[in-house]
Amino acid sequence: MTHVLLFFHLLGAICFFAGGAVVGVLQLAAIRRERPSEIHALLRLAPFGAALVGSGALLTLGFGIGLAEHEGLGLSPAWIEAALGLWVAAMALGGYGGRTARHARHLAEKLAAEGDAPSPELRELVGARGPLYASYASFLMLLAILALMVWQPGAPSRFSIPAPLRAQILAGDRRVADVPTRVPAGYSLADDAYDFKAYTLSFVKAGSAFASVDFSVQIGCSSEKPFWAQRRLRLNGAVLLDHFGEDGQQVWECRNGVLLEAATPDYGVPARDLATLVAYAEPLR
Repeated sequence: MTHVLLFFHLLGAICFFAGGAVVGVLQLAAIRRERPSEIHALLRLAPFGAALVGSGALLTLGFGIGLAEHEGLGLSPAWIEAALGLWVAAMALGGYGGRTARHARHLAEKLAAEGDAPSPELRELVGARGPLYASYASFLMLLAILALMVWQPGAPSRFSIPAPLRAQILAGDRRVADVPTRVPAGYSLADDAYDFKAYTLSFVKAGSAFASVDFSVQIGCSSEKPFWAQRRLRLNGAVLLDHFGEDGQQVWECRNGVLLEAATPDYGVPARDLATLVAYAEPLR
């Protein structure tokens, strides 16, 4: 499902940029023409570019939101909120610029039928700075959205376990070979421990003396543990269980009889930070 959502999201982005490029090139070419018939011949193609922009906008928005929900990200990450805000602004500015181009196209068609004489009114409409700059700003916002999609500032960072611990895990019981591949933003590894059938990683958050999270993997899942869960979390396609009580917070998942758990005594640590360690854990290869 993730690949389907991602495919149509990327397809929408391609249509989005292609349509914007087509409209921009046609508008710039029209500015350099004098005769209404030439201007009309160029601007009458603009609706095709606008259709690409519109369809791309719907695809990127619909499948982008669907992808975020499917991956358990929701709309709360700052980079997603920023991308949505830029998307709305880009649509508003693009619509403003497109409306002026549409008026120019209709006027050029009328003047071409009436003798095709150059018109100061048409030249002024085609070269209007405000709508033109609005279109440029809209395209720049699309580039900013693309940058947010690629770099995802504030998203979990990639993580690799220390080489000595990696060697221990690979030489021991391979059932406990699932390790985190991403850690929440701002966290770093402080300590690790291994005892053949289990291991623990301790993470601390920079600038906080209390924000600490322990990630552990051990063989055996208690049949009673699911009853302790107060809610379910979904992230990276995984369904995790969450408990919040007097002993702090725990988020866990049982994979083929192996317990993957992230725990903290700090009530201020977001559950998503714990879930990130568990949901992005993958087997060592």
